[in-house]
Amino acid sequence: ESTTTHIQLGATNNMEDSNEDGNDESSSLPPVLSMVGSTTSAVVAGTFFLALAYRRDALMVAFFIGAISNGILSKVLKKLINQARPENIASDIKLKPSDGGMPSSHAMSLGFIGTFTGLLLEWAQIPIFLYSMLSLYYRVETKLHTKEQVAVGLTIGTTNGYIWKTLCDGTNSYLSGVNVMDWVTHSFLNENGVLPFAALAVPALIGALVVGSAERRIIRYLKNKKQKEV
Repeated sequence: ESTTTHIQLGATNNMEDSNEDGNDESSSLPPVLSMVGSTTSAVVAGTFFLALAYRRDALMVAFFIGAISNGILSKVLKKLINQARPENIASDIKLKPSDGGMPSSHAMSLGFIGTFTGLLLEWAQIPIFLYSMLSLYYRVETKLHTKEQVAVGLTIGTTNGYIWKTLCDGTNSYLSGVNVMDWVTHSFLNENGVLPFAALAVPALIGALVVGSAERRIIRYLKNKKQKEV
């Protein structure tokens, strides 16, 4: 009986210690919400690249340049603001973020891509809005971000998406002489007005580095390697 009591106390203490570490609260979200939230990066990046590979025109290349610039900006802002993410990130998040949380880079990307796409395809506005809200709700509920971090990211991304769209088609009231699509056409496209297939390797690599959380995976790999050596 004494041994059983010690085992139970030991188990209880381990659970308490685990909770104090801040990374062991599991999320209890509906399966559909978890599926949408956990696959957003792959789905959005994959769909974007397929559209780019299919069209390879000035619009998609300009769209890509804007989306990547928006992604880089999110990482720069995180470094400058250096605001921590919430504590107790859900335990079912396998790749724990090591960077700051303000602003949410996911929210910035969804805001940018959603706004730019919505301005092009009006019928897609409501589906994109609903998908984005589900994804961002998931990030708040799993404590990857605070509501404020998501709200700021979404606001910046949406603003960037709108401004970039006007710069792409030359309709920006303040920079009327700027037309990104014309610049892309003369700088990157061939005589047929499309990006060569071989050149798709460049956006694929850049996208993997910027959007694919490459730095987190590298840090995680080095950390695991160091632990094995010890």
